[in-house]
Amino acid sequence: MAMQSFSARSLQAFVDITNRPEWHGRVMLFRGQPVRGNLLPSIARANPTYDSTQLERTMLDQFRLMGSSLLSNVEKTELELMIVAQHFGLKTRLLDWTRSPLIALYFACSSGGPGPAYVYAMDASVLASSFTTDPFLGAESERKNSAKVPITSVFQPPMNNPRITVQQGWFTLHRYSEKRGAFIPLEEASDFASHPEADVAGLVEIEIPERARSDLVATLMRHGISHHTIYPDLAGLAQHLNSVHALS
Repeated sequence: MAMQSFSARSLQAFVDITNRPEWHGRVMLFRGQPVRGNLLPSIARANPTYDSTQLERTMLDQFRLMGSSLLSNVEKTELELMIVAQHFGLKTRLLDWTRSPLIALYFACSSGGPGPAYVYAMDASVLASSFTTDPFLGAESERKNSAKVPITSVFQPPMNNPRITVQQGWFTLHRYSEKRGAFIPLEEASDFASHPEADVAGLVEIEIPERARSDLVATLMRHGISHHTIYPDLAGLAQHLNSVHALS
């Protein structure tokens, strides 16, 4: 089934779309971005055909060695270390999602240049049904080698980071497809086309027209969603003050 697409020009329209009765009781994840599609992790966006798995491991090893005095636990598993590194801007195979559609909407509308923005909604069970080993609960060999994750998977990380906590963060962990010779964007993944309940949820795209973006950001800020609330640090506060005083 093709990905369903909607358009929302107001907060009420957006809430109506994301409050669909068939989504109730499901683990729905949301991602907001200023570009359409290309649902790939940062390390794969420039060249999806390049298998960057080993490069990522090298970067993580260097991150662990060179940043050991700043890490709370240098013996973190590779996947746990990947989450910390992603938090500070290292390019990885992780793609950020949130349980909150309003936080995703804020990310979509407040970032990037002119043009429409997009929010994607995903039923986590579409990917969760495809694997049986939780990335954090597998055997010790699996825990220390995220490169061996056989398929793209979805997981909720430990809530040991203030930003992950307030953003209600989840991740998809992507893999390089040897068969297709590339990282596959989620919107092209066979999981969503073949899933028996894809017509119920699957992957949904919500377009936010350019002219609606600034009004939606202002509305969300009046309802308590801003840089200050989703980035609970001084950088988030500074960006929030820039926005309030029209300096962003």
